[in-house]
Amino acid sequence: MDTVFLGRVARAVIFQLEPAGCAWCRGWMVVLLLAVTGLASAQPLLNADALVRDVLERHPGRQALAQASVAAQARIGAAGAWPDAMLSWAVAPQTVADERFGTRENWQFSQPIPWPGKRAAQRDVAEAASAVQALDLATLQLQVAQDARVLFGRWYWVHQALVINAANQDVLGELRDVATQRYASGQGTQQAVLQAELRRASLRRESLSLSQAKLSVRAAINALRDRPVDTPLAPPQAWAEPGDLPSLARLLSAAQSHQPALQALDARESQYEHAVTVAKRESFPDLRLNLSHMGTLDPPEKRFQAGISVNLPLNFSRRRSQVQAAEADVQSVRWAQRDLAGQIAAAVADAYAQVEQSRQTIDLYRAELLPLATQNLAAARADWRSGAGDFQAVIDAEQQLLDTQLGAERARVEEWSARAVLARQVADPSLNLFAESQP
Repeated sequence: MDTVFLGRVARAVIFQLEPAGCAWCRGWMVVLLLAVTGLASAQPLLNADALVRDVLERHPGRQALAQASVAAQARIGAAGAWPDAMLSWAVAPQTVADERFGTRENWQFSQPIPWPGKRAAQRDVAEAASAVQALDLATLQLQVAQDARVLFGRWYWVHQALVINAANQDVLGELRDVATQRYASGQGTQQAVLQAELRRASLRRESLSLSQAKLSVRAAINALRDRPVDTPLAPPQAWAEPGDLPSLARLLSAAQSHQPALQALDARESQYEHAVTVAKRESFPDLRLNLSHMGTLDPPEKRFQAGISVNLPLNFSRRRSQVQAAEADVQSVRWAQRDLAGQIAAAVADAYAQVEQSRQTIDLYRAELLPLATQNLAAARADWRSGAGDFQAVIDAEQQLLDTQLGAERARVEEWSARAVLARQVADPSLNLFAESQP
């Protein structure tokens, strides 16, 4: 079925609704228009959950951190491993092929043995570093999911704004036709016709701006999912009405417990604490076992030798500086934890307030502003037709209705975006901050 035809029929019905018993309907019929055209369209709609999954699967930054996490995990096996043994060989050149004594050769095998506890501490450092990488990946995934949801909200908004704009262009076209008929019959003025044309041209200009914004949002979404910026993107699917938020205290508690950025700092603190242990153990000497065969020695009983060597860590200043640096790193990350915890708490409180404010704004639009704007336009039209009002009042009322319709949709998108920010900061899927899905 032709969606353009259905859209025009629906807009004609909207225009014909009068204030008697239906004043509140007209504003919401614009929203119904999207549903009618969406049902008739064969094109699938873009779901927010599907977009988040696609972005998380394809985002280049996530792929980079995922590989970094794999690399950090692989380094655990290398950290704390036994040092490589050494095998050396030497020959006395003047004895090569000597007929009396034969070729005289020396070989030596040596195995370093670190001081007890050094290898375990090095492995602990690597394990903590791997945990940091994994938590950094989780932090990025939350950020990418938020970005995808915010862009989805903008994608929804620009589509809604274009539909509302088209509906109001049709209304202005019909008002222009009525004004033309009244002018031709001597009941109206030419100025009314020109005012309708001017307002309609202004709406067409706004439509061009919205179309450009649509291309910009599409490019941003495609960049996030690592695709060419001009890749076609399906129209957005309207989301379900979100449920009530948990209490602010519960959200703050969940953020402190589940936020991977805080957990990453905990892991980094552990990494630096183990680094302190490693730095302190550097003050203890390492051993080296040596086995050698000195073929240049006589008699043969002297040729096989076994021994032990040890390094002398006498540079106390250098080792003391290493310990001090590692301990300062621990203190630094502890202060960073405190700072980040405060930032997250503030961000949760701010996003919570934005969601609550947006919900109250949505209720205000539904209960008062949309019905009043609809009634205002109907009254202005009735006064104009009866000769009690002028056409400029109709134009002004139409502009107010358009602004109110756009404001109602903007409030929905603002609530959606604030929830996306809240979901990233809280990082607890069990709270179901999104009714239809979770990143």
